[in-house]
Amino acid sequence: MAHPHVFVDATVKVLFNEKGLSGVQNHWVYDEVYSAATIASVDKDGDGNLSASESEALKPVVLGEAAKSNYFNYIQSGSEFLKAGKFLSFKASVKNRRLVLDFVLEFIVPVASDYTMLVLVVADPSNYVQVTADMENADVSAPGNIDVEYFSDSLEGLSLFKAFLSYVEGLYLRYKEK
Repeated sequence: MAHPHVFVDATVKVLFNEKGLSGVQNHWVYDEVYSAATIASVDKDGDGNLSASESEALKPVVLGEAAKSNYFNYIQSGSEFLKAGKFLSFKASVKNRRLVLDFVLEFIVPVASDYTMLVLVVADPSNYVQVTADMENADVSAPGNIDVEYFSDSLEGLSLFKAFLSYVEGLYLRYKEK
């Protein structure tokens, strides 16, 4: 098994619109070593910050390989993982000399009159990038017509997540029309 070369602290917010699940908002803060090298590679004016064009240039550098792994956003629906759709937003910035990514990935799962159950995990199963996702502080944003319940827990017993390390937690969601 590979060992981590990049470290990311992540938080997520699951987004719903009146039609159902619409996306996952990711907030990633990278370790200082990776941040310094990556920021230097695109910071053309050398000011230590990222302009809009520098931020956009960073997107394929940082998330290019992650695209092959669904941007490390795994949502289990039944017996399969959902494929991430397009980026609904993307912004790279620098805070305390650390690279910060804020992006929303589109996921579409319609709301139904009966509960839909999903599990969200943000992790790299290859363990090249160690993503520490704070699922206990994950959030959900849903309109008034959708009833959502959620909690964080281990992935024990979920066969689709066998490749993930034992300490990785998932965000369990169930939702339906009110």
